[in-house]
Amino acid sequence: MYVPGDYQGWNPSAAPSVASPSSNGNFEGYINIPSGGSYEFKLTSEPDWNGTNYGDGGGGTLSTSGGNLTVPAGGYYKINASTADNTWSAKATTWSMIGSFTSWGSDIDMTYDDINKTWSGTVDLAADGEFKFRANHDWGLNYGDTGADGTLNEGGDNLKITAGTHKITLDLHNSGYYYYKIE
Repeated sequence: MYVPGDYQGWNPSAAPSVASPSSNGNFEGYINIPSGGSYEFKLTSEPDWNGTNYGDGGGGTLSTSGGNLTVPAGGYYKINASTADNTWSAKATTWSMIGSFTSWGSDIDMTYDDINKTWSGTVDLAADGEFKFRANHDWGLNYGDTGADGTLNEGGDNLKITAGTHKITLDLHNSGYYYYKIE
């Protein structure tokens, strides 16, 4: 589903999207909504206004006749929507890394790059180690290893990293297919 809104000129064909990798009507994805504007948006099944358009049905529900969906402020949001049960939610996130490079005691904040639509940060390890990505310095939403090189899974296993100084990039903009890169 496409996520057109005030933040991008209400243009469905240029809007970011949320995906349903299992094709079960449950969609998720990350959308950056810059500060300013109304913070209003819709969900639409087509890259135009000719498909099914979803708005706010109240109380976290979707409606095909509802007003615009809104978030309270600009930010990087995890959007979940279900056309199976007509619900939606938006969770503001900032991203960090935690792992053996901080003895699992603190996070290293990542910086968002709006042009590349990625998060990045640098770590320095004296020895090989492990790490994970987590939102809002909390374990409630974290990403780790799927077993496939470079791809991420919510709550997945720790990621491996070799000794040295590394730039790490987290890419969440391809809805449902999240990955990372270590340089």
